Amino acid sequence: MRELGLDRPKSRLLTLFLAFVLPGAGHLYTGRYQRGLLLIAALVLDIAAILRLSDANAARHLLFIVYLGITLPVYYFVSVFDALQTRAESKEGSSEKLSPLIGILIMAAGVLMFILIDPPAALIPWMDDLAEMSVGPFLVAVALVLWFSRVKGVQSMFRLGRFTSAIFIILIGGLLLWDQVQGRNDIALIGKWWPAVFILLGAEIVIYSIIYRKGTKRLRFDFMGVIIALVISVVAFTVTQYAELPFRWLDQYVDLNGAPDYGEEKGFKYVKDTDTVPFDAAAITKLKVSNPNGKVTVHGGGTNQIVIDTEVWVDVTDEQEARQIADKSAVERVSDADSMTITAKGEPYGTNGSRKPRMNIVITVPQKSVTATDPVENTDNPSSDATTPPLTESETESVPQMTITVDVNNGPITASGLTAPGGLQLKSDNGDIGVQQIEGPLVIHGLNGGIKLQSVTGDAELTTRNGAVTVTALTGNLAAETWNGAMTLSSIAGNVEADTKNGKIAIKEAAGEVKASTLNGNIELASQTVGGDWDLDSTVGEIKLRVPAIGDYSVFGSVTFGSITTDLPLAVSKKTIRGTMGSGIYRIQVNATNSIYIQLNETN
Repeated sequence: MRELGLDRPKSRLLTLFLAFVLPGAGHLYTGRYQRGLLLIAALVLDIAAILRLSDANAARHLLFIVYLGITLPVYYFVSVFDALQTRAESKEGSSEKLSPLIGILIMAAGVLMFILIDPPAALIPWMDDLAEMSVGPFLVAVALVLWFSRVKGVQSMFRLGRFTSAIFIILIGGLLLWDQVQGRNDIALIGKWWPAVFILLGAEIVIYSIIYRKGTKRLRFDFMGVIIALVISVVAFTVTQYAELPFRWLDQYVDLNGAPDYGEEKGFKYVKDTDTVPFDAAAITKLKVSNPNGKVTVHGGGTNQIVIDTEVWVDVTDEQEARQIADKSAVERVSDADSMTITAKGEPYGTNGSRKPRMNIVITVPQKSVTATDPVENTDNPSSDATTPPLTESETESVPQMTITVDVNNGPITASGLTAPGGLQLKSDNGDIGVQQIEGPLVIHGLNGGIKLQSVTGDAELTTRNGAVTVTALTGNLAAETWNGAMTLSSIAGNVEADTKNGKIAIKEAAGEVKASTLNGNIELASQTVGGDWDLDSTVGEIKLRVPAIGDYSVFGSVTFGSITTDLPLAVSKKTIRGTMGSGIYRIQVNATNSIYIQLNETN
């Protein structure tokens, strides 16, 4: 048989290589098909679960994702170590007996993979809840494996620390499950209970010395079990209590700010006492506002003080609990030589303390009196009905000209009646941003929400990922970008640069240069003057222009599939249009996949 190659020993090097490249492949090579297929199925199922949880809500399932990621190296360790052991067995001519249970487990893994890859819509909410509840039982299962692996070698060796590790892991799993069921944050007790590890280790030593005092069992410290327990406990505490840790070095690698569950504007509402801050107009040049969850309204007022009004919403069913949360929630302010920082500190509540109450803040800043026009659609706030008289001439002279920064994670921002020559910087990850009657340069960043500007004096830089951009009456240059949303721009005194990946761009009255580009959408531009070069590009869409009859500009346009229509004295040839009006100082470049329309602007 050996001459025919049927009983030839398996190569140790090839076994090691296959086991390292793909967990389970080494077992298949050595003839241990059940173990090999089970390892491969478990590895693929682990990866599929990580991808599914990350795609569903990585912040919500972060702890489970981390634990599943930690198990990946375990598959490789088991694969390499066990494959070499089975290779030694295969040299002795042993064969593996197939088990129906292993086959059923492999089939079940395949069914779970189908569900994870393409989950039915009806099961998605149930799956998300189940995944959130599974972390505790998962850790308990790990602890039981540790516990019973100790029993297997009971006749030969006592592994000091294994019982302690198993009990501690069970405790962590139980706390996580308890927190999920009760909506509490008792896992934080790990930070106070960790000295119990030494009590348990001491108890193990006492038990060993009493039961095995004759030395019938060898003693060995269970480094592996202790390391597993240490990793599990540190990960559980760090992920669930990250917001309370005194360091933030992980922020540069991963955004954990999305982990909190933001409370909504419902439940119980509490209005805080108005905070009036004495204001040194000559000293304070920077104002910073930060609010994790809630609306922020900043407007100019006719006082020489900063006034802060706050309301807190707590969406729980117990009024006493809501009152306690609201009482512990506050707006903190810190001042130094030339700046003031205002921060909303909501008291965490709910499961693992991850939920943040909604805090709406209205800040009145000493400013010059500004003539009101049609307001930007505002959000409700505690002092929306309040009006402030304009400053006198002597008071106006002392009004500071500062830089204002507002940062909101979840909520809209409204700014009005402000003079900020140093700049106004607004950022909201989830919420609309509205600005009106502003003097000074603007920088606005959004993620999920629209941007609306009206009556602004100064340059404006606007970016958002999902949301429309609307600008009316801007005295300055405009740079606007959105990935998914339309743009409506009118009465822009400076240059315009507009870019969207998916959405229509409509521009009315642009006095300077215009650069407009959209990947999927039409472009419409109507202006009574051409005061700079126009460069318009629509990959999938039409371009419609209304230009003045009297002007100094040249036109060059081309289409890929559509037609060209014009009532100007321009030359149209096949898929291009050319011509010059007046002296042709400015250039109008038009590129479209579909049709181009160039007509006279007859609007008075």
